[in-house]
Amino acid sequence: MSLEVRNLEVVRDGFVLKADFALQNNKILVLLGPSGCGKTTLLRAIAGLEPIKQGEILLKGKRIDALPTEKRHIGFVFQDLALFEQMKVRDNIAYSLQIRRENKAYVKERIDYLAMRFRIDHLLERYPSELSGGERQRVALARALASDPSLILLDEPLSALDAPLRREMRRFMRVQLTQGHLTAIHVTHDVEEAIDLADEIIVMRNGNMIARGTISDLENSPGSGWLARFMNFGLTLHVGAVSRAVGANLVISHCRAGDILYSAHDTALDAQIESGASYCVYVPFSSLSALDSKKKLARTPGGILHAAVVRRIGALSGTMKLLLSLSGENEQFFEMAMGDGSLAPEEGSEIEIEVDPAKCQLLPEEPRLPEA
Repeated sequence: MSLEVRNLEVVRDGFVLKADFALQNNKILVLLGPSGCGKTTLLRAIAGLEPIKQGEILLKGKRIDALPTEKRHIGFVFQDLALFEQMKVRDNIAYSLQIRRENKAYVKERIDYLAMRFRIDHLLERYPSELSGGERQRVALARALASDPSLILLDEPLSALDAPLRREMRRFMRVQLTQGHLTAIHVTHDVEEAIDLADEIIVMRNGNMIARGTISDLENSPGSGWLARFMNFGLTLHVGAVSRAVGANLVISHCRAGDILYSAHDTALDAQIESGASYCVYVPFSSLSALDSKKKLARTPGGILHAAVVRRIGALSGTMKLLLSLSGENEQFFEMAMGDGSLAPEEGSEIEIEVDPAKCQLLPEEPRLPEA
């Protein structure tokens, strides 16, 4: 393992952060979650910029939690980039090497290599104020890599960029980190950014790690309605009651938008639903069939949702998308592509959507925290 964070706890101004995980060499881990959940606090604790109450941090098998920041061999790219405005690009990149009093020939060689790699060799004599947003990002990343750190920490460095440049830069970063065989932790609240960058994702909420895995792992088993909504994996339908389907180990959840059938893997959950606990049915977008007016939808119980057409959206490819809302569900808007040859329904009309019950799950509304 490159990084091990063991039983870490940080307490500051009434906020408590807890973390325990390991990161393999040459992998990119994304810490994902809403603002204020503890992502940056965790990054700063690893870097030595935030005191920890308890726990251990190991990098390449050696404890670093007692070491000062400058001796942890970690590169950090801050959210505001923190470039030295009074220094030229060349000197910004060279800063950590000059602090370590590296040989001048090696410093020049390292600067030239990174400048060529990040395509900023023509900018070396400019000041940061003379650079575009994307150019500043590349300089900050080159500066973080100059001392050849064992770990790169990236604290939302793309948040100030506009959407097209942000997409370009995160894909550029992914290529550079992967080709350089670097180990990195990237912080973001943007799900699309996490998907683009991550080998693995840790989702955080209120100072806790509530889920971990690849994007496929999380989509297949989100663990809670909150996570499914945050990641925009599918619909989460409030369950009013459940009933057993006759002759099979199946359960029907009765929701305002329709009844959903699913396999009863956990009878304890069903019992909690009946006792009034807050649960939902997770309906992945992949379980929804594209509307096709030529197809007569099967009307088996538990396989149909009722929705209203909010808007018809034409795409450049000639396909049609529908923006839909679920009957009886507040603010559950989603898009669905039309099937080939389908007649698009009118805006404001009611339609039925076929659901694959095998992909649906009963989930608690709130994440289950790991046991202490």
